[in-house]
Amino acid sequence: CMPEMNRFVFSLHFLLLPLISCSNEGGKLPANGQKVPEEEALVEEALVEEVPGGWIFDGKSLAGWEECNYAGAGKIAVDGKTGVLSIGRGEILSGVKRPGYDKEKLPKLNYEVTMEARRVEGDDFFYCLTFPYRDTHATFVLGGWGGAVCGISSIDFMDAMDNSTMTARDFVEGQWYKIRLVVSDHRFQGFVDSDRIVNIGIKGRKIGMRFGEIEESVPFAISTFRTTGEYRNIAIRKLDESEIAAARKLDEEDEF
Repeated sequence: CMPEMNRFVFSLHFLLLPLISCSNEGGKLPANGQKVPEEEALVEEALVEEVPGGWIFDGKSLAGWEECNYAGAGKIAVDGKTGVLSIGRGEILSGVKRPGYDKEKLPKLNYEVTMEARRVEGDDFFYCLTFPYRDTHATFVLGGWGGAVCGISSIDFMDAMDNSTMTARDFVEGQWYKIRLVVSDHRFQGFVDSDRIVNIGIKGRKIGMRFGEIEESVPFAISTFRTTGEYRNIAIRKLDESEIAAARKLDEEDEF
């Protein structure tokens, strides 16, 4: 999924559609998790630059990114022909981070991160997104603890394996998944394809990183654990007012 665009850019996209090679799949899910019709969403770089937030991986290089300083990390590579970032299997953790996240004034609240990801080889998490929330950080994990556990670490000092965000699902090796994380005032929502697998109110909860080497991934990163993963179409954008309102409505429902 690509970020939300204003009407001008959206209209221009359709005028240029016959000239653009659209290889991306799928539609966008609003904050309430309901499905909407699918739309082709790959546009030329000139158009993407007009989108607030927009792409944070150019598909050609590691510009803006650097390897996480994990001991025994695997090889990091970018295939400029396919626009795919590869994080190779390491002895334990491997990953890339965006060290200039704060200087770029990228959002820490009321935003979403989208990308496509797949496990290429290995049997543990192929997707661990380190993300900011206000003045702290957390991780959204897929396929951990032996290959199936998903959730947010950490909430009230508990990892995804032990808190209420924990779910388990199978991930087919080599299959691309559309992943989306929504961070709002008092809620985290996580999606895999059209399934909302995380929906937790966090008002009054203690949010933070799991203790250990994963803390090296702050402020924003993608990591794997003894697994090779691939990623494409990585983007971040601010939520619009209607999406913020939808998240607040979910918060209000939790209070009853």
